[in-house]
Amino acid sequence: METTVDVNHIFPERITVLDQNLISFTKSLGRSDPQSLIAAVIDELGRASAKAQYLTAPITSASKLQTNKHHLYLLKDRESNGGRGLAVGFLKVGCKKLFLLVSPTFFTCVFPQCI
Repeated sequence: METTVDVNHIFPERITVLDQNLISFTKSLGRSDPQSLIAAVIDELGRASAKAQYLTAPITSASKLQTNKHHLYLLKDRESNGGRGLAVGFLKVGCKKLFLLVSPTFFTCVFPQCI
């Protein structure tokens, strides 16, 4: 996703792990997380993902991440975008409420760790 944002400054590591507060687990000492910029990058990745999957709306957004206890692994390409870096993908991990069909007439609710 081409952007005017300096992705290398926001995400110093090649892979950044963000929690539901949009805070990096590998945050550098003395560096604050620019959450509005992080949210903008996540939202744009969510829109691009929805478009690639022919969905009518994004499944992933910063606001949805903040309301769940999920973690987002963000991958960047350091050299792209004129040396400012480029967010190229993400993986969202967390527990989901799923209903499983145990028999033709019985469902059970489980909360497995999902990707």
